[in-house]
Amino acid sequence: MGERHRFRANWHDYEEGLYFVTICSHNKEYIFGYIKESQFTPSKLGKLIDKAIKDLSSFYDDVQVSNYIIMPNHVHLVISVGIRLIVSADAGITHTGNLGCLRPPRHGVVVEKYHHNSRLATVIGAFKAGVTRNARIQGIETLPCWQSRYHEHIIRNQQSLYNIMNYIDNNVENWGNDCFYRK
Repeated sequence: MGERHRFRANWHDYEEGLYFVTICSHNKEYIFGYIKESQFTPSKLGKLIDKAIKDLSSFYDDVQVSNYIIMPNHVHLVISVGIRLIVSADAGITHTGNLGCLRPPRHGVVVEKYHHNSRLATVIGAFKAGVTRNARIQGIETLPCWQSRYHEHIIRNQQSLYNIMNYIDNNVENWGNDCFYRK
């Protein structure tokens, strides 16, 4: 079991912090919508995903999505867990409470808890399950809709946050150069 989770930061417990999360569709299929002339048009599944992202904060008091984009085969989120953020137009942030992973890592201290039990993993897992459940209820045929895992990047400073927010805001326009794009 420990071998499975070695790609996560062993100095961070993923219980709180600010993250850039990428979740891909099953087999990276184009099932969330399409892009034409730099405009994203969501599929029925893409619309479910959009609603689920907007509803996350109402289900979890300690979760906030500051920015996101739904692409044809993946979703990007800037998500805070356990901290409250106010993100300004220039991606400057202010916070209430603990800065979580924006503070420097405790190098040399290994976290014993497995990541798959963390608050972040629980929230992402519930989000994916909720979208899948609603897709089944609505008879959407693009199932399964998710890859089994997701990728997260711990956002630790203002410049990183600014770069990620800019990347998300321009993702649709840069679709042809995206690593998830395929002809």
